[in-house]
Amino acid sequence: MDALQKSSRTPSLPESSIVLLGILFATVGLTFRDSFGFTSLLAAIGIGLVIAGTVYIAVEGPEAVRLSLVFVSLVALPLLSYGGVVRWIGGSMIGAVIAGALYTRISK
Repeated sequence: MDALQKSSRTPSLPESSIVLLGILFATVGLTFRDSFGFTSLLAAIGIGLVIAGTVYIAVEGPEAVRLSLVFVSLVALPLLSYGGVVRWIGGSMIGAVIAGALYTRISK
């Protein structure tokens, strides 16, 4: 039974590989341009992977806390591109992610 639990917990890709893959996608997406918008989508996916991987690596807490902070950061990041109150909401959400990551590191 222990062997089954260990195999389900091991990730298929390490978090650092996800960040490097995101950097590669973002670089290719920002360097090349096409008329269909595929490179813009590739750049957005790359930036999302970099943010998600970095937040996941920075948090040293339970899996649920790590994934919830990754989700909040991915939702909050596009809000920063808007103006007014929406930008402040996105900024406060990013601040909450940073505070949560710092709290989990300090509380250990």
